[in-house]
Amino acid sequence: MSKLEKFLAKANEKEPRKTIEETIDGEIWEVRELTFQEDRDCYRIAEMDGRFDVFRYNDARMVKATEHGFPWHNIDLLNAYRAKDKYEMPVKLFNQNKAGYQKLLAAVNKVNGSVQTEQEMVEEAKNSSDPTVKPPTSAELS
Repeated sequence: MSKLEKFLAKANEKEPRKTIEETIDGEIWEVRELTFQEDRDCYRIAEMDGRFDVFRYNDARMVKATEHGFPWHNIDLLNAYRAKDKYEMPVKLFNQNKAGYQKLLAAVNKVNGSVQTEQEMVEEAKNSSDPTVKPPTSAELS
């Protein structure tokens, strides 16, 4: 299979996304992993007038990670909280529940934090039960 054929076949595949559940005020929130495109969209949403707004970025990530299970764009909800768009909703929805906001943001960070640091990979390798291959010495190579 050529590289072109491989990517053409992948174009219509649905990749399963990693999801986790977080309970906030007795309600279960399903938080899913963001796609690369969604993460880029969140970055663009957070950039205004050449400045990056980290709070809006986090709010956009929350919306994108949970909008499959919560109607952030519901017009009645937007009107009730006087929000101009769905990306303004998380801070308004959790205004009286800072801990709930932090739990949801932590879940978004957790499900999207699959990239390991070098130190994490070293620790994982140390704790692995897989046998390691001893590199040959210079005497063994000659």
